[in-house]
Amino acid sequence: MNRFDPAHHREAVAAWARAGAALDQLRRQEIRESDASGVRAVIPTMELMDRLGVKISAETGLVEQQRWFARLRHG
Repeated sequence: MNRFDPAHHREAVAAWARAGAALDQLRRQEIRESDASGVRAVIPTMELMDRLGVKISAETGLVEQQRWFARLRHG
């Protein structure tokens, strides 16, 4: 069986489907077993920002970060 053989493609797709299912199961297990310490660390920071009057955005800030990088690149 060579890489151009349709049977090879079917086996590759099946292998990725099995891997995807296994990875999803692992991800779900890791979420179940994880602790919430990261979340507990963020909440007080958000409350402090709110008390100080700092606007809390639901966005990640990635767009703003990219704007700053573009300014630095292009002067």
